[in-house]
Amino acid sequence: MISMKYMLMTFGDESSWDWDQWPRERVEDHFRNMNAFLEELQASSELVTGEGLTPPSHALTVELRDGRPVASDGPYAESKEVLAGFLIVETESHDRALELAGRFAGLVESRVELRPVDENAGPDYI
Repeated sequence: MISMKYMLMTFGDESSWDWDQWPRERVEDHFRNMNAFLEELQASSELVTGEGLTPPSHALTVELRDGRPVASDGPYAESKEVLAGFLIVETESHDRALELAGRFAGLVESRVELRPVDENAGPDYI
């Protein structure tokens, strides 16, 4: 059976990392539910990888100038939403990936961008 990889990206703003502003029970529920979801994906062999990211205040934006990397603090200033975390899943159908993205959106209480991974990209792609 043919499977395809998808990236599920969740977004937030600086306040998304203010765990101390959440009631303790809500934080515990969030992590319990997220861990159960990830365990389910591991058991079904659909989880490839995934990570939560640190707040945007820890980010650097890097560009190449005159052949040298130049870093500046944070994401682009005009960004109101920033990447907060991601999962890469491998599913047997687009419908299944869409189902997982919907469940993930409910868990993170935010929108989730679902995008197929381009597995053809590489040295022979061009």
